[in-house]
Amino acid sequence: MSKQGNKRYYWLKLKRDFFKRHDIRIIEEMPNGKDYILFYLKLLLESIDHEGALRFNETIPYSEQMLSVITNTNIDLVRSAMRVFTQLKMVEILDDETIYMTEVQKMTGAETAWAQKKRLYRGKQEEDKARTLSLQCPTDVRQEKEKEIDTEIESIRGKSAQGAHKFIPPSAEDVQAYCKERSNSVDADKFVDFYASKGWMVGKNKMRDWKAAVRTWEKNRDEPTDASVNWAVPS
Repeated sequence: MSKQGNKRYYWLKLKRDFFKRHDIRIIEEMPNGKDYILFYLKLLLESIDHEGALRFNETIPYSEQMLSVITNTNIDLVRSAMRVFTQLKMVEILDDETIYMTEVQKMTGAETAWAQKKRLYRGKQEEDKARTLSLQCPTDVRQEKEKEIDTEIESIRGKSAQGAHKFIPPSAEDVQAYCKERSNSVDADKFVDFYASKGWMVGKNKMRDWKAAVRTWEKNRDEPTDASVNWAVPS
């Protein structure tokens, strides 16, 4: 694997109650206490990639002057803060003068560059998945609504088609006008009375075309029975 892939990234993990800890609150109430805490955090950050150990190199330990320079902290504040940290067991000075930050092990997170890349990639996948799911819901609702509209349209069309074939009984005047148009001798009043008494039924079927029935009467010259006109009205 490349050097880039082997590179590690570190970060400092502070709990939500960090500033509520007794030792931190005691330090914060001291003169320059807030500066002490800031200095402490800088030391933690300097030590996280060395497992909590602070040295300039293998042969030279950090002096107070060096700590002042690398943390941009006043030298007098460094001296007084280090005494406080040592007394509260937050910092330990080892026999070889290595400064050991006692809490850094449980406050440090780390991962390789490759692991970071995979973590970011997985995070992007989760975001894409969530985005896809959020878009699907409105689409499903939209499709369902479209189905409802289509069903409603079909229903309206069906009703319209039924309405187009709906039989409307003629009046005597309507029949008389049609008979006059055809120059036949069918009695319009008798025609209307006959079928009105039968509920405009032809046999067992509802009449659909009264003009066809008129033409049947015209051919038979007399008032027909149901059997004689049944053929004129399709079932």
